[in-house]
Amino acid sequence: MQKKLVLVYSRVSSSSQNLREQLDAAKKVLKAKNINEDDVLFLEDFNVSATKNDANNRPAYKKLQKLIREGRVAVVIIYARDRVQRDFYEASEFNELVNLYDVEVIYTASNEIPFNKNSSIENFYGIFSQQEGKNIGRRTNDAIKRYPGKVIGFERIEETQENGKKKLRFSLDNKRSNTIKSLFEEFSRIQTKEEFVSVLAKYGRELSGHATVMKILQRPFYSGHCFTDYGYDELDHVEALISLDLFEKVQAILNQFIEEYNETVSRAKDKVILNPVCGVCNKVMVFKKVLDKPSYFVCGSHHKKVVVELDEFNKIIEETIMKETELFVLKEYKSIFKMHLRGVIDNLTYHKQHKEHLLNKSMLSLASNFHSKYEKLKLEIQRTHEEIQGIDHEITLLQSLSNEIKTISQIVQPALGSLTKTELETLIELLIKDVKVHQDYFEIDFYSLVK
Repeated sequence: MQKKLVLVYSRVSSSSQNLREQLDAAKKVLKAKNINEDDVLFLEDFNVSATKNDANNRPAYKKLQKLIREGRVAVVIIYARDRVQRDFYEASEFNELVNLYDVEVIYTASNEIPFNKNSSIENFYGIFSQQEGKNIGRRTNDAIKRYPGKVIGFERIEETQENGKKKLRFSLDNKRSNTIKSLFEEFSRIQTKEEFVSVLAKYGRELSGHATVMKILQRPFYSGHCFTDYGYDELDHVEALISLDLFEKVQAILNQFIEEYNETVSRAKDKVILNPVCGVCNKVMVFKKVLDKPSYFVCGSHHKKVVVELDEFNKIIEETIMKETELFVLKEYKSIFKMHLRGVIDNLTYHKQHKEHLLNKSMLSLASNFHSKYEKLKLEIQRTHEEIQGIDHEITLLQSLSNEIKTISQIVQPALGSLTKTELETLIELLIKDVKVHQDYFEIDFYSLVK
């Protein structure tokens, strides 16, 4: 009886992609199951898009189906469902085929749910094969884990083999790799918060900041591994800098301090009101958080003398916005205030003249005719006279205010002083266009306050 086949099927949609990560993941499974690669049939659809080609127009996949129908296949190893099916209908067809011929299906991608022989459940999974964008993101993430671009401490070496295929490996550069090895070793001996901060600060000066140091410490690539849903996966193409045991020991220590570290960095970033601009090159300055020193802004284009501490920068901005806002209010609203006063006084003067007219009319009526309404007219005259005196008093008070600009200051200053942090930041955002930092001074550009 003929021995049944173990098949590895892989596919990429364009010539700019490669099959390496899919094949590497499959080989990990073969190694785990003690299957010799020489006994495996590899089927590859290169530069074949499933969205543009149905099952009959994907040569390797068509051959896979043919071999299964002939009863010659025992196991099929595939990176993910979307490699063999582009929609629900193709998924249903594939699931019925492998179940009918009792073929074991193994998916190797991270986060890919294992194959289920229940057709209804598996067909449901097939619906998600249509979400190509999400799948591309997952495959890209897997590829970056195994075959990243540049990695600090490694040389990325691409070699062409005799068969014309390219092979990628990562070799230690023996420069920064020695520094990174010392970092892991020293970090593994940390016991206190002070030691944690000290090590991050020390190696941050050599490795482009403490944020870079934290990323390095959390990357299993330095131990020659990547992390998947099934645990650590060894990377044969990577020259390990440290052992996996040392890496895991460092993770245990990181877990003790990482929450407080993230809070510290977050608090520093929350204090940033706005990003200044370098006065030399007009580029937005870079924010730096140094754990053992005050946070600061520095020019990212190497104008090293253009630098300012965050607290100093915020203080100057806040003081300036308060001063300028107060001056604006006093300057612009002085004329408005006086105009309003004039309007109120003019209105009171009109009412006074009207009352005087009524008073004169009542007095004439009283003088020309002595009649039964004498007492009523007398009361009206008295009341009108009092109203006129009241209006005169109000006019006198308002006229005295028109020359007292301090009245506005007494209103404005307490109002500005009672602004909340959020209100002050909103005011800064609305009024300040940008801030240029020079070596010896600031240049603050305001939006126009008056149209």
